[in-house]
Amino acid sequence: MNPIPDHIRRYIGEARVCRIATAGAGGAPHVIPVCPVFDGDRTLAVDLGPESVTARALRANPRAAVLIDDYDDDWSKLRKVVLHCIATPIAGAEQDAAWERIRAKYPQYGSVNWAPRLTMALRIERWVQEGVGA
Repeated sequence: MNPIPDHIRRYIGEARVCRIATAGAGGAPHVIPVCPVFDGDRTLAVDLGPESVTARALRANPRAAVLIDDYDDDWSKLRKVVLHCIATPIAGAEQDAAWERIRAKYPQYGSVNWAPRLTMALRIERWVQEGVGA
């Protein structure tokens, strides 16, 4: 896999929301918005409902595409990064570290007393970007 340049790492890390596309055992596509955190290397972490459509799809097929983008009516300003990932559930120290990042990035989680459910690591296998300059 190509190394992820620093400016792309920053773009991924600053994303407040991304979209995760999955396909379950039957092949039906599904997309949801989620609030990701990035470890700065090759892993995004997200928290899902354990029985959500996305969680069931990832149990059947751990491959996922993640879209991080910025839309503008001036199409010369469009920016996006697509990450092709393998999803794995995390627990223990890795989950604790992910939740430290989640609570730091999204303090509003504390106001609704959000606790870990199914925390997934989306491990980046390859990536494609457009319009995200250095």
